[in-house]
Amino acid sequence: MDTAKAIAVEATHEGTCWDYRLFKAEPTPRTLPVIAVTTTSGTGSHVTQVAVATNAQQRDKSYLCHPLLFPKVAVVDPELMLTLPRQVTALTGWDAFTHAFEALLHKNCSPYVGLLAAQSMRLVAANLLPLLEDLGNLERRSALAWADTLAGLCLANAGVTLPHSIGMAISGRWPHVAHGESLALIYPAFTRFTQDAAIPQFAAAGRAINPELIGVTDEDAAAQCCVEIDMLLQQIGLWYGLDFRGVPAAEFDALAAQSLTLPDYRNNPRVATKDEIRAMLDACRVRS
Repeated sequence: MDTAKAIAVEATHEGTCWDYRLFKAEPTPRTLPVIAVTTTSGTGSHVTQVAVATNAQQRDKSYLCHPLLFPKVAVVDPELMLTLPRQVTALTGWDAFTHAFEALLHKNCSPYVGLLAAQSMRLVAANLLPLLEDLGNLERRSALAWADTLAGLCLANAGVTLPHSIGMAISGRWPHVAHGESLALIYPAFTRFTQDAAIPQFAAAGRAINPELIGVTDEDAAAQCCVEIDMLLQQIGLWYGLDFRGVPAAEFDALAAQSLTLPDYRNNPRVATKDEIRAMLDACRVRS
């Protein structure tokens, strides 16, 4: 879907799609209309104005973002996802969760976004692990497709935060690291870094994952949210560190600097410095 959006721009404009990424030239009304057909449950691209692109020569990953890139039609058919492999199912399902959670944390979050985010997180938490154990379950696939759509609407109306700035830099420098994977790598350190600055939001996310937290204080639910996210990553097979995926510590300084390129980190409840991002990367080298 992102490729279709990029083609819709590149086919009708001078240069390449890379020339129309964020902070560069804007697409014009010559942009071709896009019909988006989802084949995973994760990117939310069928309901967003975003198209992600990687420039392998520059070791950079960025995105086009413009209202003209909203698809004119979105077709969401869970039957098209029944053959999706386990690992891709896990990575894309986790991606959907992060879109909802980070939109909830975003400075532009509204009551509308908050409602959609909570429902999306609940659906992912309740259905992703059972789906990984029964990949052909159409009911679970349908729930994840709806969660992805809700999360995409959250992204379109609010946005994402710090993990996406770091994750985009990781996958830009090392394209073999999938987007959902890059987010999983950084999330345990990110949640500890951010939690105290967003107690109500972390409490809401914790309760979306574990309804038993409804009976505890916001502070306790927020703290437990970090643990619940860790356990979810462990359960879906994404509990490993940067070393495991071949991201060398020798490049952590450059990676931290590149993580400040996209603006998403500025929307985090606690805005990270380069040194703080470097410390998060160090904390995410290995998993015990």
